[in-house]
Amino acid sequence: MLEFTFTFKGFDSSEAIKQYAEKKFKRFEKYFEGPVNVQVVFKREKFREIVEVLITGDGEQIIAKEETLDIYEAIDLAYETLEKQIKKLKEKKKNFRKGRGVEISISQPEPKYEIQNVEVTPMSTEEAIEWFTKNQKKPFMLFYNIDYDKICLIYSKGEKPIIVIPEMS
Repeated sequence: MLEFTFTFKGFDSSEAIKQYAEKKFKRFEKYFEGPVNVQVVFKREKFREIVEVLITGDGEQIIAKEETLDIYEAIDLAYETLEKQIKKLKEKKKNFRKGRGVEISISQPEPKYEIQNVEVTPMSTEEAIEWFTKNQKKPFMLFYNIDYDKICLIYSKGEKPIIVIPEMS
């Protein structure tokens, strides 16, 4: 919502000039989120018409000052100056927010372990020992021990095979 304050210095107040300026500067409402205060000062000094505009909103202050021979032309020039400033400011804020964004990269750390799927074959303790001593390609072997109805581990300690039978604690 825009709130206007008009001040005339050097000439009498004019409703037509107020309405023209209000109609022009009301277009800036779309660039602001909260309440906006627009202060417009019209001055006449010798042969010059001067328009000073101060817009306060969203924590920002934007100022324009234009002088010409015609007050309406000065309002138009002030509008163009303010529009450039407001667009530049909004673009700057937009880029600032983009830069401040948190970049999330989903890079998983190198795992500290490797998972291998092992085929577990059902066999007796004797069959497992026999197979393990013949095929010692791996340092251990898992098998389903039909003697104990459990998955067991067999490995060698020196020349002797060791069978690990898990027990729940």
